[in-house]
Amino acid sequence: MRKRSKRSERLNFGWGRQIRYAMCQAVHSFYGWYDHFGTRRTHGYRIRIFARFCLRQGIHDARLITQSTLDLYGEYLRDRLQGQYVWPDDTIDRKISVAYAHNLISTANTALYAIRGNSKIELSALEALAASRRHIRDEPAQADLEAVTLASQQMVVKGDGRGAAVTLLARHWGMRAQEATLQDLQRMQREIAASGGASILEGCKGGREDPGRWIPATPKRIAALEFALNARPIGSRCMLNKSESVKIFYQRELNRCRRVLRSLGIPSYRELRAGFAADVYQAVTGVPPMKGFVVPRDLDKKARLEVARVLGHRREQVSSGYVGGYR
Repeated sequence: MRKRSKRSERLNFGWGRQIRYAMCQAVHSFYGWYDHFGTRRTHGYRIRIFARFCLRQGIHDARLITQSTLDLYGEYLRDRLQGQYVWPDDTIDRKISVAYAHNLISTANTALYAIRGNSKIELSALEALAASRRHIRDEPAQADLEAVTLASQQMVVKGDGRGAAVTLLARHWGMRAQEATLQDLQRMQREIAASGGASILEGCKGGREDPGRWIPATPKRIAALEFALNARPIGSRCMLNKSESVKIFYQRELNRCRRVLRSLGIPSYRELRAGFAADVYQAVTGVPPMKGFVVPRDLDKKARLEVARVLGHRREQVSSGYVGGYR
């Protein structure tokens, strides 16, 4: 009987015949087939860029990818920072942002680590691009309360009441979409009754459960929570029913709701968090961010620390991505 070859000696390290498919399979296995759905999905989108680049270099097997290949990929992305990139066959790749280029390199590093099982081939985004990411918002949040209310009403009419609840929780409590989906709503209700506010604990990024992320209840926040409690499935503490996963809920309902948000000028759920951050900043300083008002430096710092706390970051500099830089 013929002995089975080792994985490292097989095409694409044994992950599949097509290089893009193989990288995606390796990344799924690396993160866990039933965990980190959003992360795996995002890497899957970006892997296609790296896989297509490899194919254009004549590389159809991940075993043939070298440090030189990765360095060329960095040069290709650096060229796209300046403008459109034209391939020899006249195919045009559009200009990209510095942040997206950093993300593409991060995905390439992750995919190679997952498929190879080591980090012998790796690319520094900062060195390859000669540019760092800029996480400073330069325009006010596009999350007007009237637009949010209208969006939630449209979602309810279309039968997406749970999506409307996620929208309202994101806007009034500053939750990420996953946090709003998995939050224990009954616990929040009990905490509000006991202390006048509630903590955001379930579904947090990186599994961080920080009791310090306590948010005082206001009439609008209470109304959003009551709406979510009424919209949740019977017998459930959160937005999911017992037989449903976050992935299925995103695919069946939240993706439809994203289109409703965009139709009303709200780019994403993250933009709803930016609107919440602006409210928090204004509550501390008395003026909205990025509207030309001069705020004393110490008061601005206090507001940014509060924004970082309620959003679950705990780092003042992260607030600039939501309320802009100090002016």
